[in-house]
Amino acid sequence: MTPTISIADLGEGQAALLKVAGVDVLLCHVEGGFYAVHGQCSHARQSLAAGRLRGFEITCPLHGARFDVRTGACLAAPAQIPIQRFPVQIENGKVCVDVTRS
Repeated sequence: MTPTISIADLGEGQAALLKVAGVDVLLCHVEGGFYAVHGQCSHARQSLAAGRLRGFEITCPLHGARFDVRTGACLAAPAQIPIQRFPVQIENGKVCVDVTRS
């Protein structure tokens, strides 16, 4: 687990793109939980950082593909492949992400 940001630095309903061990990770804070997924859309490799987070869904800003941040599941075309999700833990007030497992 790699410590990233303080839990206080990411408000409810917000997402942040982080680089964790060389991997683009989109960290999302939804309904009191923290979720980490790969930071690029599986369709056109567009960064999801500018995407709209609505509930547990992140929408790609390029073509509108949607993904569930809890599982990485693809919810809407044009993407057909899920994005990778990463385990998250809270340790000492920091959000920790493990990019070596999904």
